[in-house]
Amino acid sequence: MPEVDLRILQANERTLLAWIRTGLALMAFGFVLARLVIWLQLEHPDRTNVIATYLGIATLALGTLCHVIGAVRFVAARRAILAGQTIQPASTGPVVVAAAVAAVGAAAIIYLVIDL
Repeated sequence: MPEVDLRILQANERTLLAWIRTGLALMAFGFVLARLVIWLQLEHPDRTNVIATYLGIATLALGTLCHVIGAVRFVAARRAILAGQTIQPASTGPVVVAAAVAAVGAAAIIYLVIDL
């Protein structure tokens, strides 16, 4: 087995930590968004804010998805590094997360515009 450059393994770990940070930020924002409904109901008891709850849940799910994608990419890259193989970078995970975040953002914009 060839000697592995520890800097490459550490870079892989830093990438995993970036995925985890992103996931935690999305999960925290999703939780706040879902709990914001309680405050909105105090301000406007005549309105139901189910959409805000769903947006919060979707953002929480995106955070969870970030953790799963990050873990899968980390394990695949680590195996390739340790085996001395080239890493085949895939863009599917990041593109899916970016598209989903954009979709949730667009839904939030539409919700706010309609609620004016």
